[in-house]
Amino acid sequence: MKKTLVFLCLIYICTGYSKPAVAIEPLDYEKKISPSLRYQIDLFLKETYDTTLSQYKIAGIDLNNDGINEHILKQRRCNVVTKQCTHLILAEKKNEILLLSKIKAYNLMIGGTNSYGIKDVLAFTNEINDYNFDIYMWSPSRKMYILRAE
Repeated sequence: MKKTLVFLCLIYICTGYSKPAVAIEPLDYEKKISPSLRYQIDLFLKETYDTTLSQYKIAGIDLNNDGINEHILKQRRCNVVTKQCTHLILAEKKNEILLLSKIKAYNLMIGGTNSYGIKDVLAFTNEINDYNFDIYMWSPSRKMYILRAE
């Protein structure tokens, strides 16, 4: 009886300290955005990079849990040799668009971790190996995503 009780207590303690599994979140580049936001982003791209929004796919995601989506743009035509694409992470502030990061990667996903209350971004650098990725974290001092130092 005592052995059973001790065993059950150990199992209860062990399961009490476990962490739930957290999956990474894929981006949905199929959602539509409003015409006014499309215009703002297009204007930002023309002024900053001399390109247009038609060169990018766009995914909206709330990175800081404030109820307002930030936007991740993925280049439609990626580098043929490296298969890596330019990704831009943008935010809206009143009537302007802010660049939060520019990342070259095969693919981006949202990680299950946060830095300073902002979701981390995983940049996959290899189309075959899902375990080969860099983690970009929010830097409050630089006000942008930076590569996390390992």
